[in-house]
Amino acid sequence: MRFAIVIPVICTLAAPLPASSQRAPTTRLLDRIPPIFGSGPNQPGLVIPSTPVMPGLTAVADHAKPGDAVGFDLGGFRLGMSEAQVDAVVRTRHMTPGIITRGVDFESSVRSLINTRGGAGGEETHRGVLSEANVEDDAGGRYTLRMLTWPDGAHLYDIVYVAAQGTAAAEWRRMLVGKWGRPRTDDGGSDLTARWGATTPAGFRATVRLGSDGGTILLQAPEGSAERPYALVAQAADAFFSTRARKPAL
Repeated sequence: MRFAIVIPVICTLAAPLPASSQRAPTTRLLDRIPPIFGSGPNQPGLVIPSTPVMPGLTAVADHAKPGDAVGFDLGGFRLGMSEAQVDAVVRTRHMTPGIITRGVDFESSVRSLINTRGGAGGEETHRGVLSEANVEDDAGGRYTLRMLTWPDGAHLYDIVYVAAQGTAAAEWRRMLVGKWGRPRTDDGGSDLTARWGATTPAGFRATVRLGSDGGTILLQAPEGSAERPYALVAQAADAFFSTRARKPAL
């Protein structure tokens, strides 16, 4: 079960802002996350678990191997990136933000679950973290970037790229083989239909269907990855109840 609340926000960049309130578009959309989960004076304390270090989910792989999708670069984005790292890519490449969806932070999810289970978890902080971002590059391609919320913030776990028309399959093949190595499978047709990475949904994988009419590139984390942070939410809620439970005297 997911506990995050998502709020869609539509980016409009046409109307200029007053100088006193102008901010870079992506900074305005991808607000920074406070580094410490603080509890207010009237908030019950929580034990927030540490974020496990998992390349491709909570951290960028420290090296890229040909054919291993966990370390693939797609337009500057890599699985496991933090919200700040995603923001930096968008700004550096001068991408145009579209619809941005934000969700509640990890602490709020824990407090909400405690309250749902009948405990006194306190008020949600309502600090927003990035849940999904849609951005466009200068070639007309569109990225959908999906994040998961962990104790230390949001991390990128799924990338969908929708390519614009006009690039031949042979050119796509040259670019991707140069970046990622030879694919695990390649149908060899007039369009590029190829797969890199794991042979099953249990691993990191890339799926490509591209031709002169455009197409898609999918870079995905293992199936079931989205459930991992919610298991940590439940763990934190369980710890809350455990510390407050009255011990039976037998």
